[in-house]
Amino acid sequence: MRKRPPLVHASRLVGIPLAPLGSIFLVAIEAAAVRIPRFAYMPRRTFIGSVFVLAPGASVQARSPGSTDPQEAVQQIVHAAAALRALRRDWAEYAVIDAEGRAGNIDAARKILGGVAPQRGEAAMAVAKATPLYRVDGAFAAIRAACLDSADDDSWATRLDVEEFVELGEKIAFDLQKADGDFYGVVFASKGSAQLAKIYDEAKACVDRSIVNFDRVLALLMEVRAPGAGIS
Repeated sequence: MRKRPPLVHASRLVGIPLAPLGSIFLVAIEAAAVRIPRFAYMPRRTFIGSVFVLAPGASVQARSPGSTDPQEAVQQIVHAAAALRALRRDWAEYAVIDAEGRAGNIDAARKILGGVAPQRGEAAMAVAKATPLYRVDGAFAAIRAACLDSADDDSWATRLDVEEFVELGEKIAFDLQKADGDFYGVVFASKGSAQLAKIYDEAKACVDRSIVNFDRVLALLMEVRAPGAGIS
C-alpha cells in the first residue's frame, strides 16, 4: 500500500464564483493543512500562492454516464465542487419555509445535488452532463481505477494519494446523499417551521462538509498536475 506523505501546512482551494457557473470560476487559496507529496512538482511557496481560472466559455458538462475517462472524471469533480459551492452561496433560495410553515420547491436543490435525474437513455445523459454532482461517485471510481491500472511511475495517476482520494470521495458521496435525503424529507415534516429549519440545517452541514472535502480532493489533484484539475 502506498504510504501517505506527511501532513504539512499548505493550502486549500476555495471557489469564488465571479460570473454565472460555466463562464469564469476563480479558485483562490486559503491556508489549511493538506498532504504535500515530496514528489510534487511545484515548490510549496508557489503552490500556496497559486490560483487558477476556468477560461471564459469553459464547459460545466460532467463525465458522460458510464465513461471511464480519468480526465473527464477530473473535470466532473472540478465542476461538481463549483456547483456545490454555488448551492451553498444561494442557500436561502433553496431552503425555503413559507408563511404557513411548509417547505418550498425542493426539486431545485435536489437537481443540483444529483438526486433528481432520469436513470437511462438520452435524457439521463443530457441531465448528467448538465449536473456535475449527478453520479459524481462514478468520477471518483474512474480515477481510482486509473490509479490502480497505471504502470507509469511518472504519471499523475501513479503519484496521486489514492487512499486519501478514495476516502474523501466516500465521505462526499455519503454527505451528498444525506443532504438530498434531507431535502426530500422536508416534504413529509409535520411539525411546522421549527422541524423544517432543523432538517435544512442538517442538510447544510452535509453540504459544508462536502465543500471542505472537495477542496482537499482538488488540492490532491493539483499537487500531481492531473489534467483538467485547473493548473495553469
